[in-house]
Amino acid sequence: MSCFRIKREQGFTIIELLIAMAITLAVIAALSTTFIFHRKAYNVQEQIVEMTQNARAAMGMMTSEIMMAGYGVPRPDPASDLSYWIDWVSGVTMNGNPILEDGAGASSSDIIHIAACFDGAAGSLSADASEGDTSITLQSGEGAGFNTTKKKVIRIDDLENAVITVISSDTLTIDTDPTTAGNQGLENDYESGDSVYIVKVISYSIVEETEGSKIIYTLKRNENLGAGRQPLAENIIDLQITQSGDTLEINPLKAQTDKHDPGYLQNNGYRICELRSFITPPNLGLGG
Repeated sequence: MSCFRIKREQGFTIIELLIAMAITLAVIAALSTTFIFHRKAYNVQEQIVEMTQNARAAMGMMTSEIMMAGYGVPRPDPASDLSYWIDWVSGVTMNGNPILEDGAGASSSDIIHIAACFDGAAGSLSADASEGDTSITLQSGEGAGFNTTKKKVIRIDDLENAVITVISSDTLTIDTDPTTAGNQGLENDYESGDSVYIVKVISYSIVEETEGSKIIYTLKRNENLGAGRQPLAENIIDLQITQSGDTLEINPLKAQTDKHDPGYLQNNGYRICELRSFITPPNLGLGG
């Protein structure tokens, strides 16, 4: 005859289950709160890093190009008046270099226009050119990189400037003094292989645009060659520039975060970054 022993096990009571559930929910709530806090802090830091990088990148490019102001640019008499040479920049008379438009950009920000030979050589001579010549010939195919409208002011071998009046294949008819009637000839002799550069005008301005109900401020760069203003850095909300002698001061270049933070009580919830720079272009006080 077999005997069975019955083991009686007791389960959790309702009260114990409720206590366990309450503890579990409290732990989950604490973990969730911690996760949300750290996630928010991470997002804020990500926004600040992006804002700072945008501002520094914009300041870096502007500073490097402003430093070139005057390099390879004609030195007319008076030296500040470039209007006879540069006439293709819309709405701007180049009676100086750089040109500052006070408060002409979005939110009363400033606009700056800088003239210089910013790029490397656009061509080189395929034959010698003598003093008094009113034409130069470039290497085969290089004439296509010039025109008589927006790529017409050139610098030859870092010695003198000229305006292109006619282009025939790779032969450029030039005028070294646009203030005098007719085409004036070269003042120097040149050898085959000497470089030819293009004088450009680069403009920086802040533009206000809308994306749905959101207003976006973008710093844009314009080479004034027909492509229009191209975005350089978003969320740049102010640009103020002053000039004293040959020194320009950017103060400030102001950027803000892309997203609104309801927990940040200043500046309508947007964090701000301001940069300042002093720039003295070495070619402003010298000959071209």
